[in-house]
Amino acid sequence: MDKLEFNLSHPSNGWINVKFRHLNFEINFIASDIPENPIQNLCNSLILTLNNIESEFYWNLEPEYFHFEFKFDKKNYILNISKSISINNDKKLIYKLIGDYESLILPFYRSLKKFNTLELDEKNWKKLDNTSLDKLSNLVNIRKKSKKQTL
Repeated sequence: MDKLEFNLSHPSNGWINVKFRHLNFEINFIASDIPENPIQNLCNSLILTLNNIESEFYWNLEPEYFHFEFKFDKKNYILNISKSISINNDKKLIYKLIGDYESLILPFYRSLKKFNTLELDEKNWKKLDNTSLDKLSNLVNIRKKSKKQTL
């Protein structure tokens, strides 16, 4: 699997630039933190995913939405990216990515860790909840240790 790129910019006034790229597929968009913080929702989704629980969250582009859905099927992680014109409308799948922990989960985790090191003004965007980020970091560390033991 070619490298997945996921980058979050420095947010401003409740908006953040997001870049997702894999192979020939790329989306760049500006998302709002209203009504929910999608960065926090991404963190929560990754926690669920690492516990083998399906999860989904959305990026509000006002007026459109990108939906990220994470799944796990025995040995692979699956990311479905869909688009809709409103939160209640039918979603149209625009990209599906299947990969392992390192190729699919770690790029998102690393981006969240990097994001949380930014100096943020609470008026522009809230930092990740430390409890959630710690929980995610613990799950990642457990995964790293178990991988080392199997080598």
